[in-house]
Amino acid sequence: MHIRQNEPGLPLYYQVAQSLRKRIEDGTFMEGQNIPPESELEKEFRVSRITIRKAVDNLVQDGLLQKFRGLGTVVTKNMIRDEVHNLEGFTEKMEKQGKKVSSTILSVDRLVPSHSILSFLRLPEGQEVLKISRLRNVDELPLALFHTFIPLWMGITEKEDFSHSLFDIYARHKINPNFSDRTIHAITVDHATALLLNMKDSLAALQMNYCTYDVGDRPIEYAEGIYRGDLYFYKMRVYRSFCDVAGGELHNVHKL
Repeated sequence: MHIRQNEPGLPLYYQVAQSLRKRIEDGTFMEGQNIPPESELEKEFRVSRITIRKAVDNLVQDGLLQKFRGLGTVVTKNMIRDEVHNLEGFTEKMEKQGKKVSSTILSVDRLVPSHSILSFLRLPEGQEVLKISRLRNVDELPLALFHTFIPLWMGITEKEDFSHSLFDIYARHKINPNFSDRTIHAITVDHATALLLNMKDSLAALQMNYCTYDVGDRPIEYAEGIYRGDLYFYKMRVYRSFCDVAGGELHNVHKL
């Protein structure tokens, strides 16, 4: 296969990466299978070794390939990608990727949460909140376990249908999410959680905690999401900010 050198606006490494991506998605390269070595790909696509490496690294970053010392580059599962660019609900984000989303409602209760959760929600000690526990499924596979805590002042009750997007419920109550603070860390789940998430081979997971605010800077939810480490791929882009010594202001510098 010859990659066209003059393809407008498309770097050579990107063209190679797209060709390899297509083979992974159509099953030409199966999960667990090694892709051809760099030397063979270099001859096939008639590009440099550097171009091949950049293309492969691009697919490694997207979770489609993984490099192993002494074993080569192996096709991994087509992991569910969470690329953070703006504030979107889980359902909204997955459906944009063409995935089918469903929820298993585990419990909906009024309770007094921990001191730390009350602090996040800026509520006084002893204040009740609504806690919704849901198993989120993507393409019929259990992906994440969510515990979401909502202040009662929002007017949302146990009678709502929580099997779909919470952001849709917020909209019906004229609550407008504006931004979210997040923390993320690796955890080892307990046996009960592993069973819910159908984690047979590993107990490693990723926990992400969210505190979401409305346009009035009021916290409208605190959520804890536990994601399967073998299916979930979190990706974000950050820019370096430089300080203008003379003016004392921060400016983003984007180098292409």
